Order: sequence, then C-alpha cells, then structure tokens
Amino acid sequence: MTDKNTKLDNSLSELETLRSFPIADNLPTAEEILFAMSEIPLGEGEEAKVYKVHTKPMYTVRVSHSTPPLVELHQLLTENSLHYQPDIFSGRNFAQSLAWWGKNPYIPNTPLITINYYAPGFSLEVHKAGREKPDPESALVRTRVLSETIAHMSEKAMDKLYDDLHFLNSRRYSIDVGAGGYFQNTGNMLYSANHNRVFPIDLQPFIVTHPGIPSDHTKGFNIPLYLTHGLLPGAHCYAKAHSIDPELISLRSEIIHHIISGAERNNYNDLGGYLGNTLYKMPKFWKYNLQQLHIPEKLQEEFIGRACKVTHHTRYEVCNLPKEYMRVAGRSYD
Repeated sequence: MTDKNTKLDNSLSELETLRSFPIADNLPTAEEILFAMSEIPLGEGEEAKVYKVHTKPMYTVRVSHSTPPLVELHQLLTENSLHYQPDIFSGRNFAQSLAWWGKNPYIPNTPLITINYYAPGFSLEVHKAGREKPDPESALVRTRVLSETIAHMSEKAMDKLYDDLHFLNSRRYSIDVGAGGYFQNTGNMLYSANHNRVFPIDLQPFIVTHPGIPSDHTKGFNIPLYLTHGLLPGAHCYAKAHSIDPELISLRSEIIHHIISGAERNNYNDLGGYLGNTLYKMPKFWKYNLQQLHIPEKLQEEFIGRACKVTHHTRYEVCNLPKEYMRVAGRSYD
C-alpha cells in the first residue's frame, strides 16, 4: 500500500499537485462572510476566531483578532480583491485556507481573513477559548468521555492519521503546537465518527529559523510525541487535576499504546523532527511527558523503548511549494 501511494503521489506533475482551488462563484461572498461573523464562532484561539458559513457549508471563515470593526471590514471586503491559494495539499482536508483578504498590519505576511475548508468532526478540547470554563468535576466527565472515544478509535483511523503526517512532511507543513513546543493543542484535532478518522487542522509551515531547532529537520512537529498530547483531552488545561484520576490514567495509557502501535505499523518515529536527529534526546522528551501524565513507571519504560525502536520509512517525496502561503497567525517566528 505504501509503494502504491508513493507512486501515485510522485506521478502527479507539479502543476497538478498545485492546481487551483474552486472558482470564485463557489466561495462565500463578502456578505456571506459578514453574516457568518454575526453568529457564534465554531472555535476561538489566541490567533483568530473561526466561523461556519452555513450558506456555503463546505467552508469556514478564519478571522484574525486584529480585524477592524464590521463597517470598516465591509469596505475592506468589497473594495479589495480576493486572493486565491494554490492547493498544496492535493485535495486532502486539513481545514486549509483557500483564499484570503487583507494584510494584518501587526504581523508581517499574514492576512486578516481566510476562507477555509470545513473539516468535519468534534474538537477534542475540553475547554474552548473565549467560552466559560467548565467546573473541574464537569470537565473531568467530559475528558473521560473524549478520552474513551480516542482510546477505542480503530486502527484504520489511526493509520489514516499517520498517512496524513507522512504527507504533511512532504509538503513541509506541520501540526501546530503551543507553549514553545511543549504540547500539541487538542483543539487542533477533530474526530469524526462518520468518517472514522481524525482531521488535523490549523497547520503551520516548517519553522526553519528558530533558536534550538535544527535547520535540516524533516518532520516539523509531525511526530508521535506531539501527536500524543494532541490526542489526550484535558492534558493541558486541566493537567494537574486530571493527571491523578485513575480512570483517566488508564485511558491515557491506552491512547499512548494506540499511538505508538500506529507509529510501528506506519514506520514513523520522532527523529528528524524538531527533536533533531540525536537519539539520546528521544527518551528524555518522552520520559518528561509521560511523568507529567502520571503514566505508571513500568508502562513509561515500555512506551519509551518501543518509540525509540521504530524505524522510519519516508512515504512521500518532498514537493516544491509556492513561496508564499497565507494563513491567519498570531505571532511571527522570524
């Protein structure tokens, strides 16, 4: 299956791989964008709010927190041209932007608004930014339910996710992380039972100039270590309160086993990402994360040993991408 996927991907010409997105008539109009922004957002983070365009349900609108008031914004949308993005993901759905308007005056090379694909599924985040924080007891119930869903996710669904990670490496795009790389935000992982899969969203280009990050990395944050935090509900917002719950520790142990098993089946390890290519770093990072989650010592050693033994086989060739791919952002790494 791997060879077949590789040959199919490599057979695409650069023009086909970077084909245009749908014509303008298919995308939301300025009025539809403004209407969507008058409703409750699907989600909100440090960088932007995301709204569903119900009149064009294939799409969402991602709006920077730096966006001006609606009257001024209406003028911006009607007087400025829509800029299209090339399809650098060959039709896969990562909730990626299709087009953009306006330049952010505070952050270089970022737009104020993007039109994005709508990725189905529900967020694994226990608490959404901008909304009332659940009390600890309610949050624990929610965390357990979400964790049980991921622990019982099928191997097929996990394999699809790893195939997406292999593919993102070839496009030099990465799942997004927070707190200086400590965790992968669960709000950026959507699980769809109807599609039997997880959709990573809110991607970022590989960071090539940043203190402590090797310039020759090949996987960005697309590695099992960061994926682990991305699939563990409540691991950040409720880290202390939830890491001592016996039922949750058991579920998290199942999830981590599931993730490492997926890495073994799909020949995908942590080396070559932002951890660099030095093997001794790997167990140290894994050890710290597993300790914070209160995973039993015996399982820690088992998980670390298995993760370090996984051999990596690159599945897709690296593709030459456009020099500029616009996304709403809240900070610059330059």
